[in-house]
Amino acid sequence: MTTALRIPDRLAHIVVSAFGDVGRNWLARLPSLVADAACAWQLHVGAPFEPGGNVGWVAPVRRADGSDAVLKVECPGHRNPWAAKGLQHWAGRGAARLFDSDEASQVLLLERCVPGTNGDDLDVATGNKAVASVLAELHAVEPPADDEFEPLARLVERSRETMWDWFDRFEPPVDRGVVAQADELFTSLTSSSTDTVLLHGDLGPSNVVLSERGWLAIDPYPVLGDRAFDVGHSLSRCDLRDAREQVALFADRLDLDARRIAGWTFACCVELALECRSVGNARGFRECLERTEQLSSQRLV
Repeated sequence: MTTALRIPDRLAHIVVSAFGDVGRNWLARLPSLVADAACAWQLHVGAPFEPGGNVGWVAPVRRADGSDAVLKVECPGHRNPWAAKGLQHWAGRGAARLFDSDEASQVLLLERCVPGTNGDDLDVATGNKAVASVLAELHAVEPPADDEFEPLARLVERSRETMWDWFDRFEPPVDRGVVAQADELFTSLTSSSTDTVLLHGDLGPSNVVLSERGWLAIDPYPVLGDRAFDVGHSLSRCDLRDAREQVALFADRLDLDARRIAGWTFACCVELALECRSVGNARGFRECLERTEQLSSQRLV
């Protein structure tokens, strides 16, 4: 690399807004992190994808053998110690393949998905079908031992704490009753789950990408728990004016309880609304609150 490293504007804004000095320090170190990976793995690094990831720098690379791959460098403010291990466990079944990784610096070398169509590029119904096909593959993989990955309950506990912290810190607040309802759903759905499959943990239409092997998941935060969580998390990123039909599609295709899907969706919508507010995304804040209203108006929660 002989030119200055390009850092997408959205990435720079989000990591500073969300992580403060940790984000600023990481942005300053990013050129050396990319250069170190390029040297260690003999990569020719291209320009980063635009608008790119929210908390990671991602770019196409050419390996020494001439094959294509993707380099991802994730901000340490968003700790994800399970990503490489999860991708290794899935071994390409429903997810992009992992070629190499450096856990200490959160750098991954991944399969490049071509043509790379993103689930966000599709209409909601088609995107949901792509997500459902990916989840069917991921969830079918034999789960690892319980102590190999973090349980969903721990992720949910952090989400609940962060949700209330955002509620107390930022104006204008969401109605407290809405946040309390999300909190109760997070708690009851976690405690009543009997699933122990390896979940994607951070799924949405933007995290499914079309490859020559079909639709694949990218950017996981793998945890062990309730399959319906993955669906609810994904739906919380969608327009829910047809929520009943969307929930029914996933319930039918993945043999899941529609009520659990709807409950997870509502709770994730509230958390995402507050997260958007915390980084100054007023539009995202309003859209997520509208989704909670769409779920409630259709008597799904």
